[in-house]
Amino acid sequence: MFSSNEKISGRQAFRLLVFDLLGLGTLLIPAAVAGFCGRDGIFCIIVGTVLGLLFLRLLVYAVGDMQGSFAEYTEKMCGTFFGKTIQAGYFLYLMLLAGYTAYLFSVTVLNNLLRGESFYLVLVLILGLVWYGLLSGIEGRARVYELLFWFILIPLFIMLASALDEVKTDYWNPVFFTGKRDFFAGSYYVFICSSLIFLILFLGGYLRKRESLMKVGRLALIFTGCLEAGLYLILLGVFGGAALSDMQTPAITLMSTIKITGGFLKRADAFMFGIWFFTLYALLNSAVFYAEMLLNGLYHAKKRQALWKKWERAAVFAAVFGVAVLLYNSKENTVLYEKFLWYIGTPFLVLVPVVLAIIRCAGQRKKHLRSGAVICVLLGLMGLSGCATAELEERNFPIEMAVSDMEQFDREWLNADESGNRMVDYSHMKVILLDQKFLEDAQNMDAFLEILEKKSDVPRNTYLAVAEDAEAVLKLQKNMEESVGTYLEDYFENVSEIKKTAYPTLGMLYQEQENKMETLFIPYVEEVDQKPAVTKYYVWKRGEAEGMLDSQTALLSFFTQNQKEEYALTLADGVDVRLFAPHNQVVFSQTKEKQIIAEISCSGEILYEKPGWRQKLQSEYGQNLKSGDIKKMLEKELEDYFQQTAQKVEVDCANSYKKLGGQRRDWYLLYQKQPEQYEKDMEIIYRVKVDWVNMGE
Repeated sequence: MFSSNEKISGRQAFRLLVFDLLGLGTLLIPAAVAGFCGRDGIFCIIVGTVLGLLFLRLLVYAVGDMQGSFAEYTEKMCGTFFGKTIQAGYFLYLMLLAGYTAYLFSVTVLNNLLRGESFYLVLVLILGLVWYGLLSGIEGRARVYELLFWFILIPLFIMLASALDEVKTDYWNPVFFTGKRDFFAGSYYVFICSSLIFLILFLGGYLRKRESLMKVGRLALIFTGCLEAGLYLILLGVFGGAALSDMQTPAITLMSTIKITGGFLKRADAFMFGIWFFTLYALLNSAVFYAEMLLNGLYHAKKRQALWKKWERAAVFAAVFGVAVLLYNSKENTVLYEKFLWYIGTPFLVLVPVVLAIIRCAGQRKKHLRSGAVICVLLGLMGLSGCATAELEERNFPIEMAVSDMEQFDREWLNADESGNRMVDYSHMKVILLDQKFLEDAQNMDAFLEILEKKSDVPRNTYLAVAEDAEAVLKLQKNMEESVGTYLEDYFENVSEIKKTAYPTLGMLYQEQENKMETLFIPYVEEVDQKPAVTKYYVWKRGEAEGMLDSQTALLSFFTQNQKEEYALTLADGVDVRLFAPHNQVVFSQTKEKQIIAEISCSGEILYEKPGWRQKLQSEYGQNLKSGDIKKMLEKELEDYFQQTAQKVEVDCANSYKKLGGQRRDWYLLYQKQPEQYEKDMEIIYRVKVDWVNMGE
C-alpha cells in the first residue's frame, strides 16, 4: 500500500529535480553558449554548473532551520511584511517561468509534432494536462516521474551513443579563443539555467528526510551538468560552432540528423521529442504548483474553501496563458523576459538566500489512480506522429526529389500541397538529386538551402547527389524494381565501401553554409547499364561549389580520412595491391614549410604480380634482395602514386583545413582571413607504412 501523506523520498526528489532542470538546459544551453563562446562553450557549462553547486550550498545553509514551508520560514526570519514581499517576488518569477515554459513547450510541439496546428489550441491542451496533473499533488507526480525516469533517459543515451559516429573531433578545436566578456556571459547563461535548483526551497517541505536536501540537489545538478556537457560536445562535433549557434533547438535537430541503419525510423526527432515533452511538462507543472502554493499563502487564511482554491488555480492558469500568448505574439517580449532573467530575476534568486543566510548566521550567533492516468495520457501524447494531422491515406510520401531550377522547385515542391487533395509529407525523403548547373549557381543554392532549412519538412539526413539531368536519372526507375531514391540510399548505406557518414547530407550543407570548414564530395550520378551509378564526385568546398573531381582522387581522399575500408590500385610496374584496415592521420609540419603530412598506416596484400616482377627486381638490385627491401620499394611507389594523384587537382584531399585550429593555431588565424589561399599554399606529403600480410620473409 502507498501512503498519502504528501511526502516524497530522496530518490523521488532527485528525479523531480532532474526533470525540472533538464528540459530548458538541454534545449537552450547548447545554442546559447555556442553563440557566446563557440568551442569554449564546454568550459562555460563546467563553470556554470560549479556556480550552481555553490548556489545550492548557499540555499541549503539559508534554510537550515526551516521546519515548515518556505513561505512560513521567510515570515519567521524577515517578518510578515518582508516575508510576503519575498514570496511575491518568487511568485512573479515562477509565473513568468511557467509562461515562458508553456510558450516554449507549445512552439516546440508545433515545430516537431503538430505542424500547421493552432498555437492557442496546443497551449490550451498542454495547460489542461498540467491542471489534471496537479490534481495528483506532489506525491502523485513524484511517483509518475520515478516510474518514467529511465524509460525517458535510456532512449536518450542510446540516441546520443548512435550520434558518436558522426562526431568530428576537429570541430572541438581550437579552444581558448574567447574573450573574457563572452566567457563570463556564457557561464552566467548556464548558471541562469542551473539556478532553477532554487525549486528545492519549496520541495524541501515535502521531503521525508530534510537532511537529504543537499545530497538530492547536488546529485541533480551534477547529473544534469554532465549530461549537458556531453550533449554539447556531441552537438559541437556534429554541427560545428557556427551552425550550432544559429539553431533553435539543436538537441532535437540532432535526432533528425542521426541515420539509423535499416531506415525503420527515418524521423528520430519526432520519436525522441518525448524526452523534452516530459521534461518541459515537469518544469511547467512544478512552476505552476509552487506559484499556486505561494499565492495561497500570500493573502489567505489557512482554512480555505475548496471553491476558492479552484478560482485561485484558474487565476494562475489564466496568467500563465496570458504570458505565453504575449511571448508568442512578439519577439520583443521574449527579449524582455531574457533581460528580466539576466538583470532582475536571477540576481533576486541569489540575493534572497544571501539575506536569509546573514539573518540565520546573526541569529546563531485519490491520488494513485490519477497518477496512473497521467502516465497513460503522457505516453499517449509522446506517441504523436511527426506527420501533422492528416490521416495516412490522405498523404503522399515522396522519397526522392529532383531539382533543376528554382521555378521548378517552387512549382513542384514548395506548392505541392496546392496541386491536389493529398497532403505532401517529406519526412521519408531519402535522396535529393540536383542538376549540375543548379548546384553551380551560388545564388540559387543559397536560396534553396535557406528555404529547406527554414521549412524543416525535409529530414536533415537526406542524401544529396548531382547529375547532369536530375529528372532523367529519376526516369531510370522504369528499368528497376525499386525507386531511384531507395536504390541510391541502399547503395550509400549498404553496398558502397565508403562509410555512409562520408556521403554529404542536406544537414551537412546547412552546417557548411555557416561553418565553412570542410571539403565534401557529393556523388555524381550517371546512367550505367540502365541504372544510376556514381561515376565521379562534385567538390563542395567550405560552403561553395568548387568543381568536378575524378573518382580515383575522391576515393583516395576517403581512404586518407579513414572513410573507406579498403583501397585497390595498380602500381606502375604492373603490381595490383589492396590496402585495408586504415588508421591514418593528418598532421602539419612544424617548420616554416607549409606542408600537410598524410600518414597512411594500414594493412595490405599483393593481389597480382606481373610475371617476372621479382626476378626483374633481383636483376636490378641484386640476388640478395629481401622481402623487407621489396616492402620499402612498394611503400615508396605508393607514396609517389598518392602524391601524384593528390596533386592533380587543387583540392584539399586530406580535408585538413578543419584540423588547423587544433594543430597550427598560427596558420588557423592566417587562413581564417584568407581561406581561398589555403589550397594554393599548402603541399600534401604522403608517408606510407603498410603491414603486408602475404609478402613472406
